Amino acid sequence: MRDLKYCRCAVICHGLSERRIVSYIKSNLHLKLEIFSNNKGQSSIQITSVLNFIKQFKSLKTFADRCGIEYKNKKLVNFKLFIIMDTDDCTEKEKNSFLDKSMFKAHPLYDYIYPIYNSPKLENVLHKAKIMTTMIKDNIKGTYYFKAFPINKGILSMNSYNEIELFKKKLELVNSTNMDEFVEYCLSLV
Repeated sequence: MRDLKYCRCAVICHGLSERRIVSYIKSNLHLKLEIFSNNKGQSSIQITSVLNFIKQFKSLKTFADRCGIEYKNKKLVNFKLFIIMDTDDCTEKEKNSFLDKSMFKAHPLYDYIYPIYNSPKLENVLHKAKIMTTMIKDNIKGTYYFKAFPINKGILSMNSYNEIELFKKKLELVNSTNMDEFVEYCLSLV
């Protein structure tokens, strides 16, 4: 039986599409997971601004209290902070400093951060993974994501778990993302 007492994972989302996918995974696996974004995903967070975004989390203790994370000996226990970003809106140097975490070096959450990238952006990755059959236009993204990634308000079922596992397996076949690592971690929490 999994421990539902503490949050084991939080995610900072680039935008609405990423937020919807994370919400889909959270609801289908019934995870205690915190999701952060700008204006509920309506305004995107870029690689160039993500460091400013996490500056609101000034200490591990306040972050733990805010998210319900186990905190012992001045450390977060069994916790990962995933940051899901597109890479189409930054320079190669900025992308690399995100991926190798060097941009977060001075932040208290540094040891807990796991950068997740979609290159050049999420829609390209989903199309390559054959999750999205055709590329969609920006003006229908919201409608598409709400239909393709429904929120589960029911009970945890084997079908829900298998659906997320299939999603992960499709992502594993694409070399322009590491989002499967985030999904794998979520599956491990069930």
